[in-house]
Amino acid sequence: MMKPQVFVMVLLIVLLCSFGVVDAQQTRSPEQDLRMREALLRAQAFELLESLSDQLGTLQSAENRARLGSNIAGSLWNHNEKRARTLLVSVENEIRSVLQAPKSDDPGEKHTLSVFLRLRMDTIDRIAKHDPELAFAFLKGTKPRPDARLPYDVKERERAVEIRLMGQIAANNPELALKLGRRSLEAGFSQELLELLWQLQRKNREPVQVLYNEILLKLRGADLTRQEDARAFALSLAYNFGPPTVDETRFRDLITMIITSGLTNGCAQERSRFPERAQFCRQIAALVPLIEKIDPGRAAQFSHWSPEVPRWEPVQQELVNIAQSGTVEQILELAAKYPHLKTQVYWQAMMKATELGDMELAQKIASELGGDPKAFMLEQYDKWVSMTDEQLAETERSINSLPGGDRARSLLYLAVRIGPNRRAATLKILDQAAGIIDSMKPSKDQTEMQLILAVSYCLERSDRAFTIMEAMLPKLNELVAAAAKLDGFDNRYLRDGEWNMTSEGGVGNLLTNLANNAGHFAWCDFNRAVSLATQFERQELRLMAQLKLAQGILAGPPKRRISTRFL
Repeated sequence: MMKPQVFVMVLLIVLLCSFGVVDAQQTRSPEQDLRMREALLRAQAFELLESLSDQLGTLQSAENRARLGSNIAGSLWNHNEKRARTLLVSVENEIRSVLQAPKSDDPGEKHTLSVFLRLRMDTIDRIAKHDPELAFAFLKGTKPRPDARLPYDVKERERAVEIRLMGQIAANNPELALKLGRRSLEAGFSQELLELLWQLQRKNREPVQVLYNEILLKLRGADLTRQEDARAFALSLAYNFGPPTVDETRFRDLITMIITSGLTNGCAQERSRFPERAQFCRQIAALVPLIEKIDPGRAAQFSHWSPEVPRWEPVQQELVNIAQSGTVEQILELAAKYPHLKTQVYWQAMMKATELGDMELAQKIASELGGDPKAFMLEQYDKWVSMTDEQLAETERSINSLPGGDRARSLLYLAVRIGPNRRAATLKILDQAAGIIDSMKPSKDQTEMQLILAVSYCLERSDRAFTIMEAMLPKLNELVAAAAKLDGFDNRYLRDGEWNMTSEGGVGNLLTNLANNAGHFAWCDFNRAVSLATQFERQELRLMAQLKLAQGILAGPPKRRISTRFL
């Protein structure tokens, strides 16, 4: 394998050649300079990740070896898949060693189990982006010991992840997806199984027909009146899967089954006679539009429930499904497919873009849509970036009437949001905030705002960002050392003698916020940020800080926002 240093030199030569020979009269365009800079930063990030992977064996904590190994593997995959897969073997062994260890009476075992279960799911999510089948094998290979007392939500999440992976597998291996779907059906009716059907029908309808038929067989043996899970599943199946996705005869069988169940249980009678069955009958009445197509005569027997039941369009569930698990682009595709739901589709797309922090995309979507959603979204975007000098001055005067801490926080909030094209005004506001923060008494609040201030200066490519952080590092080391001595009194900061990276306590939360904003420092000055990270006294924190910087580069230039709960 080519050594990282050699790789960087070769890449540099290739990049220089790709831009051609530059004579005295010709220079590269700004776009070419930007592409070259970004390519070199990515090469440096990959080199750093390779170096970090070589140091994993020096860590004492299985949690840290697994956590860093999982992160590095996910980031290295597209650059060095072989190395990533090798790392994941070690990660799987580390997680399995804890989750399948013999049960003990150690009071900390439950917490450790919870941490590793979360780490396991995070790793599965990383693998699934590249190889769903490997992710599924990892899920099965790291199952907790049989006698582990897992919370109900953990079991449900595992089942949901299993179904999601089945859906991803369906794209390339429908036979395996069908086998896994049958296994899930054996365990009972679940909304996740509906998700699998939805995923399958987008890729390959033949397995959908097979699994649909087997579901109907199991529903025939269920009591829809008493088995709430079976009833909810049957109704959802009817809402979401009709012809031509499934065979018309089989769909008719399902609707007939639901009709019969409703009539058998008194839904055709006066509502006052069976008040205890009202919810069941209302649910069936919501299907009247579908029942009318199958059996108009019997549909009329449910009509007295209809006035209080909103009629459900099956396409609405499709929108909900895609909004939860799809991309913004996939959501927008539904606008052409269902033009009468354009407003709902665009609204979901705007909310998705906002959740992802892409306000520019959200604003673009809003500009293409008329009515209240457009007004709302444009207001959120334009409120700050279109502020006039007079409005800005008035806002600052209002902020200056606040007490110290609130004034500094409000100035930081304002600086981040007035837009990237007002650098002079932004730096002036940040300088005001800096003066207030420096005058505060040493405290958790002051340290948190110093971090936010440093990130804010990073957004403006100001050298003050690193000046602040260089002064903060000794203080952070002192806080970490003090927290380590207090480990177990209020919070569990250490595991196996090393910092556990789980955001516990005030110090843990502060370090996590620093890690979440690492991308800003990486893009501001990568080499200086890496050098700064080496000043952490604990090795595990040094490695994690450098990992986050490399990941920040590979994630691309960060959006103009600060990842923190303090603003």
